[in-house]
Amino acid sequence: MDQDVATRASGLAPVDASERVALRRQWYLVVVLAAIYVLNYIDRGALNLIVNPIKEDLRISDLQISLLIGLSFATLYSLLSIPAGYLADRMSRRLLLGGAIFFWSCMASLSGLAGNYWQLFAGRVGLGVGEAVLPPTAYSMLRDGVRIEHRARAFSIYHLGTGIGTALGALIGGSLFAIGLAGGFAGVPILGALKPWQLVIVVPGVAGIFISFLMATVREPRRGAERLAQRSNFAEAFRYVREHRRVYAPLFLSIVFGPMAVSAWGAWLPAAIGRMWGLPTAEIGHMTGYLALAVLPVNALIVGYLMDRVSDSGRRRDRTIWFAMAIGLLQILPALWILVAPSIPLMWVGYAGSMLLTNATGVAGALSLAQITPGRLMGKLTSFYFLIANLLGLAMGPTVTALVAQWFSGKLAIANAMMLCYPALSSLNILFLGIFATRLKTWQRNTEMT
Repeated sequence: MDQDVATRASGLAPVDASERVALRRQWYLVVVLAAIYVLNYIDRGALNLIVNPIKEDLRISDLQISLLIGLSFATLYSLLSIPAGYLADRMSRRLLLGGAIFFWSCMASLSGLAGNYWQLFAGRVGLGVGEAVLPPTAYSMLRDGVRIEHRARAFSIYHLGTGIGTALGALIGGSLFAIGLAGGFAGVPILGALKPWQLVIVVPGVAGIFISFLMATVREPRRGAERLAQRSNFAEAFRYVREHRRVYAPLFLSIVFGPMAVSAWGAWLPAAIGRMWGLPTAEIGHMTGYLALAVLPVNALIVGYLMDRVSDSGRRRDRTIWFAMAIGLLQILPALWILVAPSIPLMWVGYAGSMLLTNATGVAGALSLAQITPGRLMGKLTSFYFLIANLLGLAMGPTVTALVAQWFSGKLAIANAMMLCYPALSSLNILFLGIFATRLKTWQRNTEMT
């Protein structure tokens, strides 16, 4: 059986018509879920871009901005991922996710109409409620709908949504901001009365309402026989984690520091570039967007393919982790170069380099969770995984960096804090991934999973 899998994965075996149909459905599912993940991150990329305009218009501090980016969104997003994971293992994931996309898009549109800090804060909380459904539902669908020998590529393509969404958020947001400044929406009902930064939030939200219907085109992945025969609960899920705590503990610790590093970096980078070089908001959005869109697809396809190859068709899953760790360490260098480059062109070279190497450790963590977790528990443990990632990582990253920035003075305080926080947090993420990879090899010898 293993030889068949390896042969099929290498592309040497003949593929009949029914298998071609199955493969088309598999990759269509991956593409649709990646597109939804892109939508999920467009809002975040757009918000990161307009940090400085929001701060000036609402007259708030960097610390308040950090709470707006992190805590307001992540609190209910994290807590509600638990019931979302339960529902993902119990009901149609297609319908669950389609309804969630519709709801969060409505909340995104409403938050853009905010006239003060607390209204915007409340809108971000509501946005998190809807988006909480995506991670456990998507991971469960990928786990059931993608062959094991293709999983690294599938998760890599899916996680491309973070970078592409952030890039499109910056690109679309930069364009909307420039149009708003030029009075391009004057005379348009509702939109004409909005400030440029409000347009950046409202328009993508309205577009997301229509995208929610895309889930109607996806076939629900077939749940494994053991999932149909045995309904699970959270008690069983936590019992399974406790029994295998040697592999789960370092994986869960890595997912604290990885998202903390990424969320802090992404949240403050546009603002730091603007303060360092005096570039206008629209230009920052356009450059970050174009460069990321040019580089990230190369990253996802090559890294995902190589991770599948080094895993030996799933037999050596620990190798994918070591490979991802090496890329993660390399990525720190061009990321830091962005903040120390002597010129604007060289700064953008650093940005492109960091995008080329980004997200490998995140893909490795998501893939590892799918590989060591039984299908019937996937939704629940994914929800717990993201509870940790978002409540301790996503929510805290921007604020930790903002607090460290208070040790410095001047307009470059936040850039100096990023120089300290990003390599430290990234290194902790990689350290715990290394511990996980070491234990995973032993776990594989003692546990047989498909």
